Amino acid sequence: MLGELIRIVSERLSGKEVTSEEEIKRIALRSMLQYFGAKSAGFDHNQLLNQIVESLCDEPISIHSLHYSEVIEIGEMKFRHIHTCKPTKESLELAYNELKKSASFLDSLNVMKDVTDNFFKGYTTEDGLIKLYTHEKYKYGVYYSIIDDVGEDIKIHKDIAKNFDGEYVIVVPTEEELTPFLRFFARYSEDVKMAGFKIWVVDPIKRSIDPFIGYPKDFRLISRFKNPKLATIINSLWRVKVENID
Repeated sequence: MLGELIRIVSERLSGKEVTSEEEIKRIALRSMLQYFGAKSAGFDHNQLLNQIVESLCDEPISIHSLHYSEVIEIGEMKFRHIHTCKPTKESLELAYNELKKSASFLDSLNVMKDVTDNFFKGYTTEDGLIKLYTHEKYKYGVYYSIIDDVGEDIKIHKDIAKNFDGEYVIVVPTEEELTPFLRFFARYSEDVKMAGFKIWVVDPIKRSIDPFIGYPKDFRLISRFKNPKLATIINSLWRVKVENID
């Protein structure tokens, strides 16, 4: 299992001579979701996450593992690169963009979990790669990601929604610009609706949550959104505005 996960992570990072521990963690979380699918619900993934990072950064524990053994520190930022490569300006810039994106996501994870815990107040919770919330006849599985990664992994999420025994929800943080959300809506909104899962957005600063695509079947939860009608507004207005988004 661990060897296969390391292979998947290494394949996702293939071609990247420079990366960061933050990016490896983000890729590892996506890879575990790919591997376990709907079985990620309630699955304690932290030990596996640490082992994957250790294999890629410190001591490979699989023949399929990439090995970013060398460290470059630029200010407070730490990059890792493969021993045989000499990092270029372009590769460092790409790694910086991914580090920034990954660090922002990882830093917001605890806040997003706190916000969803509060949103599902009164529900029984079970931590895991997909966090479970259950109450009476309702069951929700919540996975945390960023909107661009959701698009790249859309087939994985569609498969989970099909096999998960409950309502599958992906919670993402807000972005500095609307463009990633507009782009996602143009490309994947119909896929999400057809698959039947939801995407909700947390503002880590305001500690609020809003619907982007889809509403919960437990209607008592709807009033807990900051802007309960937002998904309906987006569906009616953005549909005519996203044609030119690449």
